Amino acid sequence: MLWLLLACNDNLLVQKGVGQEGETPSECWDGLDNDNDGFLDCDDQDCLIYTECSSMPVDTGFDDTDDTGEPQDTDTEDTDTEDTDTSDTQVDPNDQDGDGFTPTDGDCDDTDANTNPDSNDSTVDGKDQNCDGVDGPDLDSDGFADSAAGGTDCNDTDASINPNATDVPDDGIDQDCDGTDLTTTLQDDFTLAGEYLFTVPNGVTVLTVDVWGAGGAGGDQSGAKGGGGGFVGVSFAVTGGEQLMLSVGEGGNGAGEGAGATFIFRGSDLIVVAGSGGGGASDGNSGNSWAGGAGGAGGSVAENGMDLLYHQQGTTYAYCSSATGGTGATQSSAGVGGLSIGTASYNGISHACSGLNGASFQGGGTTGMATQCQTTGPNLWEADGGGSNGHAGAGGAGYFGGGGGGSVYTYCGAGGGGGSSWADPSVASVTYLDGSGQDQGNASQSNGAGYGGDRDYMGFLKEGADGRILLTW
Repeated sequence: MLWLLLACNDNLLVQKGVGQEGETPSECWDGLDNDNDGFLDCDDQDCLIYTECSSMPVDTGFDDTDDTGEPQDTDTEDTDTEDTDTSDTQVDPNDQDGDGFTPTDGDCDDTDANTNPDSNDSTVDGKDQNCDGVDGPDLDSDGFADSAAGGTDCNDTDASINPNATDVPDDGIDQDCDGTDLTTTLQDDFTLAGEYLFTVPNGVTVLTVDVWGAGGAGGDQSGAKGGGGGFVGVSFAVTGGEQLMLSVGEGGNGAGEGAGATFIFRGSDLIVVAGSGGGGASDGNSGNSWAGGAGGAGGSVAENGMDLLYHQQGTTYAYCSSATGGTGATQSSAGVGGLSIGTASYNGISHACSGLNGASFQGGGTTGMATQCQTTGPNLWEADGGGSNGHAGAGGAGYFGGGGGGSVYTYCGAGGGGGSSWADPSVASVTYLDGSGQDQGNASQSNGAGYGGDRDYMGFLKEGADGRILLTW
């Protein structure tokens, strides 16, 4: 029977005979276990009769000879890697994926050859291919991937711009990548009547303005309250350092005074004006004889002043049979003065007074033959007109002023019309909120500015409230 064996070290195929190992001399130094007893030639008794084998060291079960029968190095500490020159082709056992980088070299995934410090991490895909700690490109090394590649860094060329940065206010740069530049909302609030010069802060390019006209004063007739001021909200372009002239309207003080309007000028150019309220009327019996005569509110289309309504006793008198209120102004025309009919006179001089028409920036007063009829209405921001003892209410100032009411001195009177609001067509986002009766426009945001005065009776406050200018940038 023939056996073919593969030698474990030298791949030599040896034909084995039927007899015992050593039946031929060659079997004693061929380096094989010919009889399959687990030992090589020279460890078998049958081979020891040969001088070749007896001169060799005893085999320990390993192949101690080479193919020529010469003893091999039996130092078990030697390894193939120590006996072989691998200076050019040696593979680092710590580099499992063979990409040339070990974890010590910065390979963050040593099981993926496409992940190492030299890889291209071009998109946010859930894998940090270049092991920089960021999924996706991070050109400025701020720890955030470029938003163009699916990350959150809105400027990947500037390390000071990323979602963790602190936004610098008002510099036009969105440092924290929230979509807007942080702005500090600054305000300047003018609530007292008068004229002011406002210098636009450096760097401010747009100014938002809320403007209220002043409230007219109340008269002493029953129901004769002053009219509320109108409201205008606008935004317009400005330049840092330029100056604006502000005029805050004066509320009516004496009985029946029409209120002053609120203005903003740029040089000689008017930017915006909020119309004011007209004054309420009085009668000669401390308000106990006649009813009616409230002032009209200001607005883009201002209210009419109220007519004289009736005598408290329910009777009619020839000396004061009627009086009509002045009409409210519009953005294109002034209010018209009211009329009166009555026979009251003194020393032959009629005491019937007609209301004066309003004019540009001015409310109407009254006129007539008697000296008591000669009153003027408010002009620009200053209140004026009206009076007690049968005076009519004056019209409110505005872009155009309201008409003054008619009256019969000293018996009865009617209310003045409101002044109109207006804004230059070049400004942006114009909002008009007109007053109504005693109430001002945009009352909830006014902080009381522009409210009309109460009836001048039993301690009620007849004075109208001043206007207001609120600047925001």
